[in-house]
Amino acid sequence: MKNVVINGGVSFVRSVILIGMPGSGKSTIGRSVAESCDMRFIDTDDLLKEKLGMSLQEYIDTYGRDAFAKEEEKFLTGFETGEEKAVVATGGSAVLYPEAVANLKKQGTVVFLDCDLPTLKKRLWNFESRGIVLESDEDKEKAVLDLYMEREPLYYKACDVRIDQNRKSRNAVVKQLISEVRKYEADKGL
Repeated sequence: MKNVVINGGVSFVRSVILIGMPGSGKSTIGRSVAESCDMRFIDTDDLLKEKLGMSLQEYIDTYGRDAFAKEEEKFLTGFETGEEKAVVATGGSAVLYPEAVANLKKQGTVVFLDCDLPTLKKRLWNFESRGIVLESDEDKEKAVLDLYMEREPLYYKACDVRIDQNRKSRNAVVKQLISEVRKYEADKGL
């Protein structure tokens, strides 16, 4: 895919924090936005993997969901983008932790990448490697539906900007995200 080219680059006033379901494109869209805007890209799942010394799914399989949730919450509550603005892709469960959400909102503009359930199911072919919080014997179809039903209201509550990406190309989503975040920042006088 060819990246969106923005005249002279786009600089946001704050960092951009992406939230959404696993498979919603946070990392893919985030990398494209970061490149288009000449910003740093951070994936909190990658940083957490480094901290834990294993994949997220390995950690869940070894220590269980509760231990993983505690580690993720602690990590996200203390996460900082630093002085340089960044586009940040968070794990899908970031919205489960109120203190973490409050911290992320301090770090930047929170953008919900909204994706419908049928599209998510198609995208989640590599379920095991994604670090989706599951027990090993859990039904994956049911798990996706349960996660969607639990988290969707939390994404709406946490976000500053919502991007409906259904039936849109990646390029169109990137352009819309850049436009909507700039509009949000201007409307808020940031």
